[in-house]
Amino acid sequence: MKIIDFESKSWFFLSHENDCYIDVNCSHSFINFNMLIQLNESELKEYENSGRNYLNSLVMEIQQYALSKFKDRNIKGDVERLANDAIIKFLQENSSRKL
Repeated sequence: MKIIDFESKSWFFLSHENDCYIDVNCSHSFINFNMLIQLNESELKEYENSGRNYLNSLVMEIQQYALSKFKDRNIKGDVERLANDAIIKFLQENSSRKL
């Protein structure tokens, strides 16, 4: 799993094999949680066309509809562990930079 891009304290955009994922920091009421979503074909095309701007709009949509529209797309298991390991490693390697 490789981190392609990130927005500090908001999201990480990752790739693994031929798939892309976005790990989004969400909140609902007073509870904070992360959602890991695999981008589908149309989302990948939008990313290819609009880049980071699209990721920011997708993140806002995921944050707003995390518990409804995106609930069933939240990835758990091995892929989630790979993403978490990559994020932890990235944060450790960049701990001297203000992220």
